[in-house]
Amino acid sequence: MLMTLENSRFRVETDSLGAQLLSIWDKDAGREYLWQGAAPFSRASVLFPWCGPLAGGRFLEEGKEYPADGRGFSAAMKHKLVCQDDSLVCYRMESGPETAKLSPYQFSVKTTYALKEERISSRFKVVNYGDGAMYFRCGFLTALNLPFVPGTTREDYDLLLEQPAALTLLERDGDGLLTGESRMWEPEDGRIPASGEALAGGLLLKEPPVQYLQLTCRTTGEFVRVQLRDSTHLSLRAGGTPEEGFLAVGVLYGTPDSRDSDPRPEKKEEITALGGMEEFYAHQAIEIGTV
Repeated sequence: MLMTLENSRFRVETDSLGAQLLSIWDKDAGREYLWQGAAPFSRASVLFPWCGPLAGGRFLEEGKEYPADGRGFSAAMKHKLVCQDDSLVCYRMESGPETAKLSPYQFSVKTTYALKEERISSRFKVVNYGDGAMYFRCGFLTALNLPFVPGTTREDYDLLLEQPAALTLLERDGDGLLTGESRMWEPEDGRIPASGEALAGGLLLKEPPVQYLQLTCRTTGEFVRVQLRDSTHLSLRAGGTPEEGFLAVGVLYGTPDSRDSDPRPEKKEEITALGGMEEFYAHQAIEIGTV
């Protein structure tokens, strides 16, 4: 089921399948800001209960094995509509027979999108209804059009950090699993060329030391800014063609496994352990403007 948020400038479409963003359409400029191409980076997904591959594609809880892929199961499931008006929409998914095949936990997840002026905010809430700890990772994976201004190409864009900073990059193997190695990198003036090799190869940043990053068109000064809030990790990857491509931005609360990760979730690193009847919140915001 598709739902629409709209104000004088933007029309934002969401889908109950995965509680995902489908479109951010600028009515004034007549352009789309979200990637409308094919998977794996199709539009904007909410990742739960995993935000990267697990070793062996599985985890164990009380001796029982559960399958696990890199995006979790939330993106492939229908979420119930809780409320909706012109500026806000809220979806909820609850544990049940369908999730019991993939997770032993009793929970609900609520995803809320709000449109205000030139800003789309996303809020993700997890409630653990069980008695014991619930283990998960989550995040937002948003594929932005790159380029998003007609007549430009990827070479006209930079990815700007809020301020110049030294970044900790985590190394991954060919399966996307952590190798245990990391390196420091400080982009000159806090600027990462959108057409450079770094983004094409994909980056995973630990504890990003900035509050936002900004995809900017140098020729027009227009930008799309992604607020990171309190995320623990950030993934970046550019793909597609120079004329029709994407920048996939992952605002993450957790990481992929390493190849030798223990299959028991309580033994994994960078994972949230949520106590019984406790709540967890994740946030993201997308702002569109001109310098």
